[in-house]
Amino acid sequence: MTAPARLSSSPAAQSVKVVPSGATPVRRPAALTAPPAPVPPLAPPVRNRQVRCVAHRRVQVPTQRGMAVTRRSRLADVVAAATVTVAIVGGLGWIGQDANPGIPVKTVVIRVGGGETLWDVARRVAPQADQGAVVHRIRELNGIAGSAIEPGQRLQVPDGR
Repeated sequence: MTAPARLSSSPAAQSVKVVPSGATPVRRPAALTAPPAPVPPLAPPVRNRQVRCVAHRRVQVPTQRGMAVTRRSRLADVVAAATVTVAIVGGLGWIGQDANPGIPVKTVVIRVGGGETLWDVARRVAPQADQGAVVHRIRELNGIAGSAIEPGQRLQVPDGR
């Protein structure tokens, strides 16, 4: 006997085949298809071309002599860097220092006031200049060894007014 057939308009229902009970369905072999056609190469083949693998490259193993050269070059790099650094720091220090301490060249003779020191005199005669340099110049001009001066004493001093 046959199984009742279902009538339907759906494609899935149309592909179902009714087989009598007890019968085994026969499977047909898939259609034999030809293998795909070979793809032609993009470039013509190159004959007698030697291709070397990365693993076959010659590698130079450093020897003791080669390592010494490497150490020497590193040492040379460090020495060069240190030299450049010292030159830069020294140059900046040289630029930063005052080339002229600002001591006036012209001199005048003054009288020391009561209670004045050499530093007070230097501040009075050259207020814009370096006070230590002016005190040193006053000592040189007047032959003073220490810092003892007396009120009313005449001193030759730089004129920085």
